[in-house]
Amino acid sequence: METTATRIPLWQQPFRLLSSSGVMRAMLSGVAVVAVLTLVAKAASFFKDATVAHHFGTADSLDAFLLAFSMLSFLAAVIGGGLPESFLPVYAALRHCRGTRRAQRLAVQSALWNLVSLTVIAGIIFLAAPWIVSVTGRGFSVEKRALAVDAMRSLLPFLIFFGMTFHFSTWLRAEKKFALAALAPLLPPVIIITCLLFAGAVRDVRVLVIGTNAGVLLQLVLLALVLRKQMVAGPMRGFTLWEPGNKIVLANALPYLSGALLMNSAVIVDQTMAAWLEAGSVAVLTYSDKICGIVLAISATAASEAVFPFFADSVAKGEWLQLKKNLLHITGIILAITLPVALVLVLFAPQIVGILFERGSFHHADTERVAHVLRFAAMQIPFYIAAVLASKVAVSMQQARFTLIASFVMMGLNILFNALLMRHLGVAGIALSTAIVHCLSLIALYILIFRVIARKVREASLKGGATA
Repeated sequence: METTATRIPLWQQPFRLLSSSGVMRAMLSGVAVVAVLTLVAKAASFFKDATVAHHFGTADSLDAFLLAFSMLSFLAAVIGGGLPESFLPVYAALRHCRGTRRAQRLAVQSALWNLVSLTVIAGIIFLAAPWIVSVTGRGFSVEKRALAVDAMRSLLPFLIFFGMTFHFSTWLRAEKKFALAALAPLLPPVIIITCLLFAGAVRDVRVLVIGTNAGVLLQLVLLALVLRKQMVAGPMRGFTLWEPGNKIVLANALPYLSGALLMNSAVIVDQTMAAWLEAGSVAVLTYSDKICGIVLAISATAASEAVFPFFADSVAKGEWLQLKKNLLHITGIILAITLPVALVLVLFAPQIVGILFERGSFHHADTERVAHVLRFAAMQIPFYIAAVLASKVAVSMQQARFTLIASFVMMGLNILFNALLMRHLGVAGIALSTAIVHCLSLIALYILIFRVIARKVREASLKGGATA
């Protein structure tokens, strides 16, 4: 007799889990919360950018501020994000094996290590600011370079505060507190907008510096206060200066940091190679990436942040088959939602680009160029999403060495495919190269994950047999 389960179409099978799996429901609930709040944060950031543009236009002082801000944001994301990436799996394992109090002690000590590393980097940047600006702002006048140096030094508190928000947000996500971790980034743009409104007609870039530092500080304080309430009674009782789990966190931090640096620099490599092509190629590639970035921000980023702690919990508990099942199903559900979006980008690229950008100095010919590249760039969406989710499983398994080696290999392949494809397709070849690299990354990650899971299941089976 045919059962109800067998009558369900294959494409509906992943969604069937919504009514049968508490973990899957919790994962998807977290994804939905993070996606919605990420979209809200993006909207707030857009209004902030519009307000800044209204106040400063394209003034030299804004150029100087943005140069400093972009550099420090990049460093904060790489340095501040490396340690939390290695921290969460160790935190989950320690909480499962030793209890919440020991795990929270690890979190506090890891936060201190993060603070120390960010402070040291801030000190180095303070001393090296003139040299950094001279290299990155070659086209700036002497006065403009001085403004950039002053902005960079004035924004060093932002570097420290912003870097620490990565650790505190990761700690909150480890406790399945997704809403606040996703909502807190609203504070900086709101504070900046408020400062600009109070400044009125004043066009002093120091208003931006104050608003940026104050906004990120408030974000950090809010996260810290909530975490303080989450801590169990007397978490520091039996306090020691060295929680043994720190050894694993610090050992894995450098490979993850290096991998993040390589992956983030891929955008710089693509833009540099696009600059070798006809005029306007860098702008065309940037516009297409921005459109894809909106889709990826509310899908891949939201999903990876929400599912990471669940994957880490499964690894800590040794639930290997459940981990594999959850990875496949959550990936299937996210792809079922985003693949139609990618298809729309491919089919209606000219209309989408025209609605978003075609006005003023952006002419119809520009729309056609960007739309052509967008069709190739949109191909990366399914591979990127699946690869990001799989990478969180690899991190949960503490495969730091693989992550580092894979980052170097993928960077090399990106450069190779860029060079080969741009000869025939121009800047569209660079976009296609990105999709190919993400596809290869996905294949490598799945091979690794399935091999590790098969080995762990085999070891558990042998152990169970020996015990019996």
